[in-house]
Amino acid sequence: MNSDHKENMAMESSEKHLVFRIKDQLFTLHVVHVNTIIQLPRLFKVPQSPEFIVGVINVEGDVIPVIDTAKKMTMGEIEVGGQSQVIIMQHRLDASDKMHLLGFLVDEVCEVSDVDARKIQALPTSKYEFDERLVDGMHKIEGEFCMQINIANFFKGDIEDMLENQKTLTNK
Repeated sequence: MNSDHKENMAMESSEKHLVFRIKDQLFTLHVVHVNTIIQLPRLFKVPQSPEFIVGVINVEGDVIPVIDTAKKMTMGEIEVGGQSQVIIMQHRLDASDKMHLLGFLVDEVCEVSDVDARKIQALPTSKYEFDERLVDGMHKIEGEFCMQINIANFFKGDIEDMLENQKTLTNK
C-alpha cells in the first residue's frame, strides 16, 4: 500500500470535532451537531425544571433551554466566569421532526480538532458517577484524554419531554 493511499484512508476516517472543557476534563463532539457558540447571555429561570437545566435563552427569536453539562454528568456545577460559553447544539428527535436546539453551558471551548473515529475506545469498565450513556468512549488529542459525547442521549428523557412540550405550545 503506498503512502498516498494510507494518507487518504486516514483522512477519510478523520472527523472534525469540537473540543471543550467541563471542570478539568476535556470532551469532544462531532461538529455536525454544533449550531453556534456564544457567550452566556441573560438566562431566564424556568420554574420546576430539572436541576441540570439552568434556564432558557433567547437567540435570534428561538427560546433555547440551557443545561449545566457538569450537573447533567454529576461533575458538580459550572462556575460561570469569563471563559464560560454556550454551545448551541442541534438534533432531530425523530426523522420527520425539525432540528431542536439545546444549549450546553461549558467552562471553555478549546478548539476544533481532527478525531480518528476508529481510535475512540469504550470507557473502561468501572462505576462512574455519571450516566455512561452520555459518553460514547474516550480518545486522545495531543496526549490528553477526551471523552466523546453522545449527543442523542443528551436529548433523551427530561430534555426530550421539555422540547416536545415546547413544540406543542408553539403549534397551538
